[in-house]
Amino acid sequence: MNKNPFGVGTLSGRGAAPQTRHGQRRQADRCVPQFIIDALIDFGEERFLGGECRSYSFTKATWKRYAHYMGPAIAGHERFRNVYLVVAGENLIITVAWRH
Repeated sequence: MNKNPFGVGTLSGRGAAPQTRHGQRRQADRCVPQFIIDALIDFGEERFLGGECRSYSFTKATWKRYAHYMGPAIAGHERFRNVYLVVAGENLIITVAWRH
């Protein structure tokens, strides 16, 4: 059984997490590719914001683990290390933004 249907080092996103209209707009406005959204949920550090809301972001350690997983395919995408997202409930994406 293939535990990873996308293979190690691919830059295609699963797109499994549903998004609000606002989340879709912010992702498009901020030019964040789907594979980064998926990576944040899979590899990013989760922080609880209260209620059902939480955020995902990369730390130095989580980015290193993700970069190791991706291998050479991630070269040139280091700028996405500063992206975070806010989700509610069952991974409903509320917004996508850049840390400054």
